Amino acid sequence: MVVFKSKGDTAANTTTTTDTTAPSESAAPKTTVLKPIETKVTPSQFDTSPIWESVAKSYDNEIGWDERVMGIGLLRRWLVSQAKGDVLEVSTGTGRNFSYYKPESITSATFTDRHPPMLEEAKHKFEKQPKPWNVEANFITANVDDPKSMPQGFDTVVDTFGLCSCGDPVEALVSLADACKSEDSRILLLEHGRSHYDWLNRLLDTNVDKHVTRWGCWWNRDMVGLLEDKRVKEKMEVVSMYRWHFGTTCYIVAKPKRSPTETK
Repeated sequence: MVVFKSKGDTAANTTTTTDTTAPSESAAPKTTVLKPIETKVTPSQFDTSPIWESVAKSYDNEIGWDERVMGIGLLRRWLVSQAKGDVLEVSTGTGRNFSYYKPESITSATFTDRHPPMLEEAKHKFEKQPKPWNVEANFITANVDDPKSMPQGFDTVVDTFGLCSCGDPVEALVSLADACKSEDSRILLLEHGRSHYDWLNRLLDTNVDKHVTRWGCWWNRDMVGLLEDKRVKEKMEVVSMYRWHFGTTCYIVAKPKRSPTETK
C-alpha cells in the first residue's frame, strides 16, 4: 500500500510546557517526557494474509487515485525502466509495475508474491499487456523474508512498496541481495515509511495499528534506518537514494556486496 515515509524520528518524544506554579512573571519552561507510542499490532502476532486475500480484486481501484495524485506512477516508471537482463520482482502484488518495464531489455522475468490471490491478479494483468513480452515469465508464490523460498541468480531485483508489509524487512533486504547474480546486479527499491518531520512521524505512529489492520502495511517503518542495519550493510551498498512526500517515499538503487568466498 502506498502512503508516506522518513527518518527524523520522534527521537526524544518530548514537549515543552510552562510551570504556572512559579511565582515569577517569567516562568521557566520545563520539559515533560512523553511515553513512546506502543505498536500493538506486530508482525509476530498479526497475519496480514487475510487482508491481501480480501483486497486482491479491488486493490487497483482502491489505491489508483492516491497513486495518481502523488505521482507514484512516474516514480515507478523512472525506477522500473532500468530493469534489464534476468529480472526478479518480489512482492509483485497485482502487477502495477508491468507497464513500466522495457521488455526489449529483459531476458527473463520472474514475479513472486506471498499471497496467491494477488499473484493471480498479476497473471491476468500480464496476459493483457498491450506491449508483448517475448521472454519467459514465471509467477511463483514465495515469501521475500524467507530466503529458502526465493529464487536466485538475477541481474535486476525489484521491490516496490513491499518492505512495509513483510514480517521481517531486514531479512527481506538480505534476501534481495542474495538473489542477485553478481556485483554488477542492481536492486531497485521504491518504498515508504518514516518522514523527515517529527510531526508526521507522530501521525504515522499514532495511526499505525489502524492502518495495518486495514491495509496490512506498517507505514511507519524506518526504511533508511533498515539500510543501516549491520546485516543489510554487509550484503548491499546504496548507489543512489532520493526521497519525496516529506521524506516518506524512498527511491533507492543499490548493489549487492559479495564476500571473497562468494566471488571465487
